[in-house]
Amino acid sequence: MFRHKLIADAMIFVILFSLSVHVSMIGISNLSRRVFSGIVYASPGVPVSGAYVVASGPEGYGSAYTNSLGQYSITEGLKTGNYTVEASADGYLEDKVENVSVTAGQETSNIDLYLSLSGGISGKVTDAVSGSPLQYVWVSASNATGDGPYGGSDFTDANGNYYIIKNLATGTYNVTVSYPEGHLPKTVSSIAVTAGVETKNVDLALERSGIISGKVTDAVSGLPLQNIWVSASNATGGGTYGGFAFTNASGNYRIGTNLATGTYNVSALYPEGHLTKTVSGIAVTAGVETTNVNLALSPSGIISGRVTATPSGEPLEDASVTAFSDFTYFGSATTNATGYYKISSGLGNGAYTVMAMFSGSFGQVADVDVVEGQETSNVDIAIPVSPPPPSGIITGKVTDTDGKAIEDALVTAEGPEGSGEDSTDSNGNYVISSGLGTGTYTVNASASGYSTQSVSGVSVTVGQVTPNINFQLPELPPELSGRISGTVQGDANPIPEFQYPFAILLIVTSVAVVLVKLINGKARRVKPT
Repeated sequence: MFRHKLIADAMIFVILFSLSVHVSMIGISNLSRRVFSGIVYASPGVPVSGAYVVASGPEGYGSAYTNSLGQYSITEGLKTGNYTVEASADGYLEDKVENVSVTAGQETSNIDLYLSLSGGISGKVTDAVSGSPLQYVWVSASNATGDGPYGGSDFTDANGNYYIIKNLATGTYNVTVSYPEGHLPKTVSSIAVTAGVETKNVDLALERSGIISGKVTDAVSGLPLQNIWVSASNATGGGTYGGFAFTNASGNYRIGTNLATGTYNVSALYPEGHLTKTVSGIAVTAGVETTNVNLALSPSGIISGRVTATPSGEPLEDASVTAFSDFTYFGSATTNATGYYKISSGLGNGAYTVMAMFSGSFGQVADVDVVEGQETSNVDIAIPVSPPPPSGIITGKVTDTDGKAIEDALVTAEGPEGSGEDSTDSNGNYVISSGLGTGTYTVNASASGYSTQSVSGVSVTVGQVTPNINFQLPELPPELSGRISGTVQGDANPIPEFQYPFAILLIVTSVAVVLVKLINGKARRVKPT
């Protein structure tokens, strides 16, 4: 009996060990993502597990993943409205359903999607000089004709491998590595892709980029300047090469991609409080860093003032103000609520014309003298603006039921004699001062998260104030989300390498169980000696 027991135990161990190896290899296959000899094998109607489903529309956004049966349910973020529901998954083309109607608190069911097979493109990205793999490089595949919705992307892994297996219909694609650190971009064109098949060995060996580095400082104080945009462009004005970077807290920058051997101009562009500057004729060699390309920026002159309407003298908010000097220097700004503006970048020494524009009208002041590092103030501009027709005025306050001010509540007045609106300030106050002829109005107050309220029969007289049209808005309970549910099906997933088909696994397991039972039964019938 002991001998038979050993045989039974040995067989159980062998079966369990085989199963554990199989399960381990499934795990390894899933982790590696490099186990498919093809993307899919067609068999329609298979549930797609792990598909990402998104519902988006003007009224909200929600998402969910499908379960093992291909089912999904989006339960949050969906206010009443119409949505587009989209599904995507590795190995498939994306699919969507448009104009899905959702009602808050209710379920919109049976929004089912079917995913057709995607082709696949895989390969390796390496350094062209050393042959070493390049990791975390972004590789994209785009339709070679430049149209159509298909295309995908992936980042290379630690071994330089990439694997694009989503949203590639049968067709021809260009595979591109964009802005790889320390290297030049590269494209491999006209890669043929077939749905359900992996196009392998689309490898890209990247030539090394030159590098330009340096520091940006204030020319007067010598202090470093942070967050300055520095660009390098081909000195001949042609070609596709060039790069950019932003300075760090120490004023240092480093442009390390897309610089082929050649000559470049390096510029600090639109630096706040300073003048733009360019250093020309910087020689760059592929694979070599050109250091100490430093830029000391002179402080900009400053022009400030107010923009008002004439003949009323009212300040004009959001007027566009531009200062230019023979088109050599240029700066701009926008007025605030009091009509004030301040142009503090891009102004070198010289005489300027300052122009302000508002609602199709403009005004200007010429011969404004500017000195670098100094402010020329009180450059005021009057723009002819037709005065609005005379209006009555409605004032009041909007609070919640506890008396707390509600900021940015919208208050509107509507009536046969006109209309007007205003938003409340931080104290909840509003003033509607234009568009209101003599008559009777309905005044509405609304704010996000609160019930809307109305006051009707509000009497308004031109040139007079109707005060204390106040509102207390009850807070709304949290809005219920609508729900969208359905299934995602598609062509069958590929059979991974190093995995037994599930049917064979079941057969092996069943045979093993029968054998164990037979051996154990025989062992029980043998009497001990």
